[in-house]
Amino acid sequence: MLFDGKEGVGPRLTQLLHDRGIGTIKTGRLSPSEEKLLTRLLSEVAWISDKLALTKLVAEKAGELSRKAVAQKVFKRARRASAAAAVFIASNHCGLVKTLEEVALASDVPVNMLSHEVSRMVFGLNIKVKPPDYEALITRIGKNLGLEPSTVEEAVKLCNDLCLGRLLMGRKPSAVSAAALYIACTNNGLKIPFTRLASAAGVSALTLRKTIQHIQRHKL
Repeated sequence: MLFDGKEGVGPRLTQLLHDRGIGTIKTGRLSPSEEKLLTRLLSEVAWISDKLALTKLVAEKAGELSRKAVAQKVFKRARRASAAAAVFIASNHCGLVKTLEEVALASDVPVNMLSHEVSRMVFGLNIKVKPPDYEALITRIGKNLGLEPSTVEEAVKLCNDLCLGRLLMGRKPSAVSAAALYIACTNNGLKIPFTRLASAAGVSALTLRKTIQHIQRHKL
């Protein structure tokens, strides 16, 4: 019998090896091709986790998610973006908030590709995501800009609808809040200086513009 502790016998169990570190035991749950796929994904997970200087807890969680994704046929190819998605979700799950941009940069993959893989993993594994407090952020930004309560309420509703679809995961909450306000203002025929809105939210104009485009593509 093996133990997952310092005083146990045999190697420590780990999610970062395709056989969890038990080389003599075959679970029979994965086919040879899936074992090969998982091995490559876990190698990428370890590499990305090291580049981001993540804790072993986060890396192990990413390994666990990768294993589930392969077993449930969510991941069928060994893409670095897939491993990066597992790392991103694991980081946020463990309370170490990372943006898509941070993980994409460390992983050397495009942000849009990472975003796609994150969405695929979230939906494929039915991962529950706790959204940020968009209402508080939108209210604060709206108050600073002197916007009408009705506009603020519309922006909050937009964010809530998108959160139900889990389409905002990884986006900067302040950028999402500002983008929702911009869209709400536009819907009500109100003009608001783009740079002023970006400044009030504490984000760059480029980040705000990209976030607006993302929301408009997926708006329910």
